[in-house]
This record gives sequence, C-alpha cells and structure tokens, in this order.
Amino acid sequence: MSDESNHADQPGGRGSKSTLDVAADLAKFATNPVEVASVAKLSAAALLRAMGALGQGAVDTSNEIAKQISSGERITQIVDDRIEQVVAAALSALGAEEAAAHRDSSRSGSRSTRSLKTRGDDLLSRSWNAASSTGSEHPAFDRILDEITPDEARILRFLAVAGPQPAIDIRTSTPFGIGSQRLAVGISFIPDMAGCAWPARARHYLGNLHGLGLVSFSTEPVEDFRRYQVTEAHPEAVAASHRAKRTIAVYRSIYLSVFGLQFCEECFTLDGYDGGGWAKYEHNDQYWGKGPRLPKPVD
Repeated sequence: MSDESNHADQPGGRGSKSTLDVAADLAKFATNPVEVASVAKLSAAALLRAMGALGQGAVDTSNEIAKQISSGERITQIVDDRIEQVVAAALSALGAEEAAAHRDSSRSGSRSTRSLKTRGDDLLSRSWNAASSTGSEHPAFDRILDEITPDEARILRFLAVAGPQPAIDIRTSTPFGIGSQRLAVGISFIPDMAGCAWPARARHYLGNLHGLGLVSFSTEPVEDFRRYQVTEAHPEAVAASHRAKRTIAVYRSIYLSVFGLQFCEECFTLDGYDGGGWAKYEHNDQYWGKGPRLPKPVD
C-alpha cells in the first residue's frame, strides 16, 4: 500500500487536506470572508482530527460548520458542540453509554450554571403571585425530599411531634473552663427514639438536615434538666468521659427550625404518630413545699 493511502487513513494526514479546503471555501459565505474562512479552516482541522477515528462524516461536518458560522454562531461554541458529539459517539461505540450520558448531564449542568444570573435577575423582576400558591408549600420542599434519607425523614417526623430534644457535649473539666477541650459533640438519643435503622450515623443525618435548614442546634437546654441524666449515659458520652480524668457535660438542645416544621407539616402525615409517647410529655411530678416548678406541658 502506498504512503498516500496510509496518510489518508490517518487523522490530520494529507487525505484530510481536501476536506479543509471544502471548509474554507464554504466559509466564504460568511459576513467577513477573510477572517471567517481562516477560523473555519482551523475549526474544521481540529474537528476532523477528533473525528478521524470514526472515518466518515468529515465533509458533512465542514458543511455544517460553514453554515453555522454564516449564521453568526460563535466558533468556540461550534467546536465544543462538535467535540461533544464525537466523544459521545465514541463512548457509545465502546459500550460506555452511561459515561456518555453522564458527560451530557455535566454539560447541561454547566450551561444551567451560566444562566443562573439570568434566572436570578428574572426572578427579581417578577412578583410572586400568592393566590396561585397552594397553602404554605415552598418550592424547595420537592427538592429536599430527594436529598434526605429515610432515617432523616424519621428524625424530622419525630422532632415535629416531640419538640426540642436534649443533646450534650463532653469536655474536659478545668478551673473556670480555661483550656477545656471538647471530647465529643452533639450526643443524643434522637435517632434511637425516632426509630432510625442506622442510629450510629446520627452525626451524618443531623449534619445534612442542619445544612438544609431543617434542624437547628441550640446552646440552650431543654426545660426538664433531668432528661440530661439519661443522655449522659449514652455509650458515646461514657466513652468520651473515659478519655480524660475529669470531664463535664455541656447541656444543649436540637429542634426543628421554623422552615423544618413547615416542611414536616406539608410533607409528612403526623396525625396518629406520637413519637413513641413523646408527643405529649408528662412528667407527673408531685411537689412538696415551695420551690420552682417545671412548666406544665402544652396541650
């Protein structure tokens, strides 16, 4: 076989020169024949090198490039689109359809990112029609349901009916708190009480819910301090206490944010669920003499 035939089979070889000439000739129909023809020739060369492995469609590609240039489309966008088509076709031929689909989704995501400011400005220019909304449903509720796990949904439902729950941090005990080190943080029985399948992943669950704006962490304790005695017996709290000679438990609380409560009321059926009896907390205390009283539970 001659050298010319070998070059014709190679991408970017002498066999592809005629195709470049076709691209350059067709590009003369553009508004600026001199500059556009040069750009079309360079663009066709880059595309043909990418498409050389496929062995066909070179002339058609050049024709389409020239038409797109004539219509005023940007060269960079033309090259990106054509290269994307070649890569998708190659992946499909190699049996990598899923990779091609992922690449397409990534590209569509980048395009949507470029239009964020346009969408935001359009949102500001429009007024919200409250009459067309259904109840207190927020547009983000639908997306949030796709971003939480079943265990996280159970935690939200539990907090919606049981209210704020005790949580503790374990720290080293030092005079006046100077130099105190935190040994454990955010220990609670919330996942266990909510019926989570994987209560050991409590930090992951609560961290995600807090990031979504559904759950809040407070430095204020719950009303009944006696509930912290049970929390201090949590295995994580006991293990942290053994890591230092003297430790102290810092009382905190975890509760639903206003947005989280609205989310639960809209997305979950709360009727008939009592949170394992915590929906109505009754301590049934009997007081003797004078002294402070715990607030009565709200019906």
